[in-house]
Amino acid sequence: MGTLLAFKRPRARTAALSLRERVQLVLQVLAVLAVLALAPRLVARASGGNVGTLAQGSAAPNVSAALLANAPEGLPNPARVDLAALRGRIVVLDFWATWCGPCNVTSPILDAFAKAHAAEGVTVVGISQDNDAEDVESWLVRHKVSYVVAHDSNGSAGRAFSVSNLPTLILLDREGNIRARRVGVTQRGELERLLAAVR
Repeated sequence: MGTLLAFKRPRARTAALSLRERVQLVLQVLAVLAVLALAPRLVARASGGNVGTLAQGSAAPNVSAALLANAPEGLPNPARVDLAALRGRIVVLDFWATWCGPCNVTSPILDAFAKAHAAEGVTVVGISQDNDAEDVESWLVRHKVSYVVAHDSNGSAGRAFSVSNLPTLILLDREGNIRARRVGVTQRGELERLLAAVR
């Protein structure tokens, strides 16, 4: 007859965590939150972005994007929006995407602002960060906006302006210098205040 081995039943773990276990858990949660908070900056750096280097008052990088709607006057290439060609105007850049909820809240605000200030030499340029230009063209059929709409097909304009969240609004003065930057929905009153500061 074989020998029976004693089987020890594992002790039930108490529900309460010790102080040491609680501290370890809190530290692990904080580490995960820190990684999530830094992820956009790490991704932007890995893709060639220069996050945080475009300070207010610095010259805006000269970027170009494919024009999709509402060409401004005086463009040397009617198929592209080139920031250098807009010097002498106050320019509001709106980095956005069709799938972005806050961007869709911002578009009618920008449209009304663009209409109100077009005669003053204010140009609003929406630069789509969508992967596919067809998505933007479909969006334009449903949303009749009067401001310039362009498509940043390879993301270079977004990287040049260190865009990591949408919508990102950037105000340029007539000399092409960055005068303000806002992330999220920018209300009409705030747009008017920003414009008044650069007139």
